[in-house]
Amino acid sequence: MATVTADRPILEPLPVVASANRSATVWIGLVAIAVAAAVVSAVFGSDVPTWLNTHIQPWAKTTNRWVVDNRDNYWLFTRVFHPISTGIDTSVNAVGDALQALRWPGVMALVGIIGWRVGGLRAAASSIAALFGIGVLGMWDPAMTTLSLMLVAVTIALLIGIPLGIWTARSDRADRVLRVFLDAAQVMPTFVYLIPLVVMFGIQNPAAVLATVVYAVPPAVRLTNHGLRSVPAVTNEVGESFGCTSRQQLLKVQLPMARPTILLGLNQVIMMAFGIVVIAAIVGTTDLGRLVLNALQKNEIGKAAAPGLAIVLAAVALDRMSTGQRSTPRQQSRWSLPKLSLTQMLAVGSGIVLLVAVVAHLLGVETFPKGWVFSIEKSIDDAVGWVKNNLRKDVPVIGGTKAISDNLIIHLLEPLRSRLVDLPWLVVVGAFSAVGFVLKGWRLALLVAVCLVGIASMGPVPGGEGGTTQMWDIAMDTLSLVVVSIVLSVLIAFPLGVLAGRSNRVDKLLRPLLDFAQVMPQFIYLIPVVALFGSSRATGVVAAVVYAVPPCIRLTSLGLREVPESPREAAISFGATPRQELLKVQLPLAVKSILLGINQTMLMVLATVVIAALVGAGGLGLQTIYGLTKSLQQIGQGLGAGLSIVLLAIVLDRLTQAWGMRADAQREHSANGH
Repeated sequence: MATVTADRPILEPLPVVASANRSATVWIGLVAIAVAAAVVSAVFGSDVPTWLNTHIQPWAKTTNRWVVDNRDNYWLFTRVFHPISTGIDTSVNAVGDALQALRWPGVMALVGIIGWRVGGLRAAASSIAALFGIGVLGMWDPAMTTLSLMLVAVTIALLIGIPLGIWTARSDRADRVLRVFLDAAQVMPTFVYLIPLVVMFGIQNPAAVLATVVYAVPPAVRLTNHGLRSVPAVTNEVGESFGCTSRQQLLKVQLPMARPTILLGLNQVIMMAFGIVVIAAIVGTTDLGRLVLNALQKNEIGKAAAPGLAIVLAAVALDRMSTGQRSTPRQQSRWSLPKLSLTQMLAVGSGIVLLVAVVAHLLGVETFPKGWVFSIEKSIDDAVGWVKNNLRKDVPVIGGTKAISDNLIIHLLEPLRSRLVDLPWLVVVGAFSAVGFVLKGWRLALLVAVCLVGIASMGPVPGGEGGTTQMWDIAMDTLSLVVVSIVLSVLIAFPLGVLAGRSNRVDKLLRPLLDFAQVMPQFIYLIPVVALFGSSRATGVVAAVVYAVPPCIRLTSLGLREVPESPREAAISFGATPRQELLKVQLPLAVKSILLGINQTMLMVLATVVIAALVGAGGLGLQTIYGLTKSLQQIGQGLGAGLSIVLLAIVLDRLTQAWGMRADAQREHSANGH
């Protein structure tokens, strides 16, 4: 013991020395990066050099031209892509024909029976009321087209996602490999999927369904994996002790135990599928999404409101059918259906639905009664007119929403955009790489540099008056919008998350608003935002903020609520005030969850880059839209812009993750007394 005590003063300074060496290394690295960027910029100039061009845009045009010329001759199209496209088209049409044959009473009966079976009377009533609301809005027929697309896409996503989830749950190697692809699918904007899908499968239903599948598969895989891995070890051991084979263990033990989590995955697949209904409409679908898109492009808010609300109601109906856990046990025991086997339930349910459909046909009830339809277009247009006259200009003190929009553009967006565009491109690369080096070392710095150089190598795109604009400048425009959106989102979400984490009343008040915000598809946010702010870059920022705020609020609140009681009680016993308890105990211990919320907010802001372009935000999102909507000859610039969004997302995602890991490591280091 004496030796240990004697040695202790000698050993204690070692972490300090290591920390000093680390700081010196960081500063040397920063200086080296800055000097290298300055020297190279001085030699080669501040603009992206012409030789740094991967020529991906002309390659994409040439490839697309070759595909168009050889679509009916090359075996990959005739034997792979065409059959898949035909199968999807046939499935969508078959589901649509079935819904049409059931008539609206039959569809409501079907939804009601499923809802009652899954969640009792409340789930059935909610689902039927949502569908009835769609009919009242006069959107029944396009809603059935949307449901056809969504049902086929969700079915394919589950057929792919659940087996992959089982595989990843039973194989750590498969889990590690697939995690990379799942992360890429969630980070990559949906518009980027659409470009190669349109080339391979053409426009309309196939490309829309497959884009939805790619977007919706990750939650099915992740939640199936999580559910199976969460099965208690004791349960698995009991199955093994009774001699279950691996297959029996899966079917008889693990899947039944993981059923609630898998059903949650089904619900998330449905919600994510409805989240890109309008995006899928860009490739030519004729459903609710197309109606919303056409109206927004013409700035006709009244026409966009009814189909937008119908999308929300359809999502609510399927949400209640897929979760169903809304009734209390007493309500379920009183109002639930008699216990029937699956075969009996299918027979009875099918009989009731067919009977309702036949009666509706005999009574001549083919379509939703026009006398029950109520148009909200004029009311919405009147409300928008009132907003323009009273909220955009004449609000005391703040000056109205137009003043807010102008201040955002003049004092935040435009100065930041100008700074980023005017800076030598290598200085920007060096600055971001230096941040990566400080946070996690040379590997992250190299990844950041490669991604940013990749953006610079996308080449020029057509500009105004016959000129060209570098993709790098457009990317800096988008980066300015993303940075401002992230900062505003965090400034709004963090205080609300703290309040929700410390007050049950605030948490209960915010929860339904957050649920509604996350169920509502992205494009639907644009309807009230455009009404309030018009079309501008600031409108894109506001839409991104509205969409990105919920995860930061939820994770901040969750992090504070998960702080153990013991350190809080210790702080209180030492006389800490509520403010000191928050600043010195709760926030430091919840930093990991808070930074995860910021990371998720950043990803959701990037997910709205293309959507914001439809209301005047411009940037990479607008170039991506050009690649899909203007002409297939412009598909090259659309692909280049889409890849630039992905590379920018990787940079910001990896930097925020590294920031979170570094902050968490520093907290643990301090907690251990070092």
